[in-house]
Amino acid sequence: MNKQILAFFISCLGSVLMVQVAYGNSIVLHIHGKQIADSASNRNEVVKIINTVIKASSTFDVNAVTDLYTPNAVVADEEPPFSWNGPTAGVQWISTVEKTCKDYKMKNFNAKIRDISVYLQTDESIYVVVPVDYTGEIKGDRFDEEGAFTFIFRLVNGHWLIKSQVWVARKGM
Repeated sequence: MNKQILAFFISCLGSVLMVQVAYGNSIVLHIHGKQIADSASNRNEVVKIINTVIKASSTFDVNAVTDLYTPNAVVADEEPPFSWNGPTAGVQWISTVEKTCKDYKMKNFNAKIRDISVYLQTDESIYVVVPVDYTGEIKGDRFDEEGAFTFIFRLVNGHWLIKSQVWVARKGM
């Protein structure tokens, strides 16, 4: 009986194993033995969305993010109330960032995206870790916070939308 359970477990493990193989700038995923290509157009669309979100977070442009989130999206950040849900999660989050900056009288608030080194894709989902540096000035003192956003994208009606977006400051790691 134990050998049968072990054999079953190994066969199940083999069927869900995902292996990422890099070929230059292209990534090819193998899931359940099926090859899934990571197209440059998908990456370009996702990176464009990420750039829009990060820029909007430092310019407080809620209109830029209105159609970028899934109906059941979740955004999490270190600012209360710490999470926002639904298709307007991004708008709610940016409004909170803007309020926080005003409360602290922050000036010259700016975001800079660093090199993305984690990008994983299946047919319907994309996982991306995006290092970001936020800088600014509070009462003459320099503000600097490094961290990363983890984005999960879902393919919805032929378009990549943000399913989840989580900020983790370097000090929290």
